[in-house]
Amino acid sequence: MSIRQAKIRGEIIVAKPVLLLSIIDGIDADVFPSNYIKLDDWLERRYSTLMELYMKDSQFDKPTDVSNPFWHLQSDGFWHLQCSGKPQEGVTPSRLWLKEKVVLAFFDDDLWILLQNKVWRQKLRDYIVEQKLTDDRRLGKIAAEGLGAIAALLFAA
Repeated sequence: MSIRQAKIRGEIIVAKPVLLLSIIDGIDADVFPSNYIKLDDWLERRYSTLMELYMKDSQFDKPTDVSNPFWHLQSDGFWHLQCSGKPQEGVTPSRLWLKEKVVLAFFDDDLWILLQNKVWRQKLRDYIVEQKLTDDRRLGKIAAEGLGAIAALLFAA
């Protein structure tokens, strides 16, 4: 699993990792009991709360809208959207378009199965925070070991 992050004016954008943390929190809270993730009020609120936390030192005035990572996470290969229409070519769809046109948003089956286990959810959460949302490389080594165990589990399945 790889999460590609854009860089604007030297700053790495944290929107995708924050969306993933929001969804993991939703799984923990039983908001998402099945592999069907809806862009709803709960997810928007959780994403906004976490963006405030992780953007505190950002050079940008306003956080990335949830529609951007919800749409662009598809490019990482483990997140999929089934839509009832096509957005304008080359433009990130609006939040309203995503709410109306995304029939189904879901993870790869292997990742979803992994996310059903509380211990593995925590390991993934730790990896995201330590590798994608902080600059502390020392902590990253610990997280990388956890990710290696996750990958081993996925390949063994």
